[in-house]
Parts: sequence; structure tokens; C-alpha cells
Amino acid sequence: MTFGQMPERLEAAGLPRLSHQRCRQLAEEDPDWPIPMDKAVKVGRMRLFDWNVLEPYFQGRRKRQGQRTDLQQPEQNGGQPGE
Repeated sequence: MTFGQMPERLEAAGLPRLSHQRCRQLAEEDPDWPIPMDKAVKVGRMRLFDWNVLEPYFQGRRKRQGQRTDLQQPEQNGGQPGE
């Protein structure tokens, strides 16, 4: 299956739906991704992945919410006032 087919397959399996862009990001950045990008079958510009290998990964994957950086206080650089 391709990244473009993953969202529908996730939904059909009763798993949280992810965008194809997020699936690709996981493949590139998550060390637990079961099929390295360089080992995936390449057909033209597409990469093909075996759903039987990916499904257990998605079932065991813990969902992590992103952290909002717009609410963080900027860190102050420097020492105490008057130094």
C-alpha cells in the first residue's frame, strides 16, 4: 500500500485516521516504524508497504499530542537584574 492509501485503511481497521502526510512523517522520523524507507518497494516515485507489517505498528502506537509553542513563556537570558 502507498502512503495515500493508509488513511482509509487505518479507518477501516478501526484505528485513528492519520493523513498521508503524517504517515510519511512517521516513516521518516519514528525509529519504531517497522519498514525503513530505503527497504520499501519502490514503484516509480511511490513506495509500497505491507499492511500486515504496518497494522501492528499502528495498533501499538501511542498517540502524542503536539505541544503548543505559542503559549510558552520566552526564556530569559542573562543573570539577575543589576548584574
